[in-house]
Amino acid sequence: MTRASSGGERMGGLRKGPAAIEWLSELLARMAGVALLGMMLVVCYGVVMRYALRSPVAWANEFARFSFLPVVALGLAFALRQGAHVATEVLTGVLSARARKGLHLLALTLFLAYGVLSCWAGWRLASVAFAKGLRSDEAEIPLVLVQAVIPIGFLALSLQALVQAGQALLGEARQTEPSNGAHPR
Repeated sequence: MTRASSGGERMGGLRKGPAAIEWLSELLARMAGVALLGMMLVVCYGVVMRYALRSPVAWANEFARFSFLPVVALGLAFALRQGAHVATEVLTGVLSARARKGLHLLALTLFLAYGVLSCWAGWRLASVAFAKGLRSDEAEIPLVLVQAVIPIGFLALSLQALVQAGQALLGEARQTEPSNGAHPR
């Protein structure tokens, strides 16, 4: 085996990590979609029970509120991957390509910092709910099940930010433009 082929094999191994993280982002986004579908179905059920059958179910509102958290948290990394987070083009249009790349790396660094901090805070929140055996008021859902999506979602966001920063630094950023075109690729 030559030195060049050995290095190429190592680089191939390094590319598996980012691919796995992007696969995880996609999986979590699909799970967020399932949570959204469940939330919509339960809200419709609750509306029919309350207004058509005059027999409201208390747990439907609680379930809908708790379903919103995985919809948001589990979709964070995929939204970053797709360039769907809020961005502005005020500065990027007048900056050089190098400055845009630097601004993009700064934004990813801020995503990473926010993701790590939120993951840690979410972990603490879920740990307390688990240790105390906290349950919801109406449906008696263990709160750790609801709150566990916070550290999971923000860990995935942090990992996705790392992948994208690495791709930007190596010049491997995907060429697809996000919906608003604000991020350099």
